[in-house]
Amino acid sequence: MSGGVTGGDGRVELRRGADRARTVHAGCEARHGFSFGAHYDPANTFFGALLAHNDERVAPGAGYDTHAHDEVDLVTWVVSGELAHADSLGNEARVRPGTVQVLSAGTGVEHAERCGGAGPVRFVQAWLVPDRPLHAPALARRDVGEELAAGRPFLLASGRAGGGPLPLRRADAELHAARLPAGAMWTVPEAPYLHVFLAAGSAHTPAGELGEGDELRMTAPRVGSAGLAVGSATLTAGPGGAEVLVWSMGSDLRPG
Repeated sequence: MSGGVTGGDGRVELRRGADRARTVHAGCEARHGFSFGAHYDPANTFFGALLAHNDERVAPGAGYDTHAHDEVDLVTWVVSGELAHADSLGNEARVRPGTVQVLSAGTGVEHAERCGGAGPVRFVQAWLVPDRPLHAPALARRDVGEELAAGRPFLLASGRAGGGPLPLRRADAELHAARLPAGAMWTVPEAPYLHVFLAAGSAHTPAGELGEGDELRMTAPRVGSAGLAVGSATLTAGPGGAEVLVWSMGSDLRPG
């Protein structure tokens, strides 16, 4: 069950993976964090600068045929299995756990995503809205297996100039990750908007226990003309550890 609390530090909302709307078609199951496709909830159309956050499961032989995107950064994280990616820029790759991929759609790009292995693939894909002028599409990918094995949080991607291993097209957005061993603690980065997603395992937080597919949305209060305040939270990995993705964002998609 999803729920939220409001306090002096802003609002903290726990949303269960089981409550996500689902689109199931031809061997593909997408679990949507926000309104998506036929699933529309006017109270849940975005969070921070994230327009979509999908937890995808694709069976062998299935996938998404070539389709187009523009004006969005598509950030893909494979949790298990193998994802076959092909795009109109001429890139073809098999993306596996421990690899993060950023496809900046820019002025427009086409791509296809299919299960690339003998078993099913599960991947998380977030759509980040840029705050910069449109540019030619580009693809970036990086293996972060060593960072995951170290069991400590690290920066995956950033919009700051020179601020991260992979570039994002939004200056106030960053994506962090960790594969924490049992009992390890992580005080996540401070930001006006924090999106914490538990990709695997379990974790304890002040807002409640998180299981696979659950998320926290933390919003700091507005602070007059000075802009937005910041908030943070600490999580502790459960007995089987925790694989966690954290978006920190300085603004949302509301005008002004």
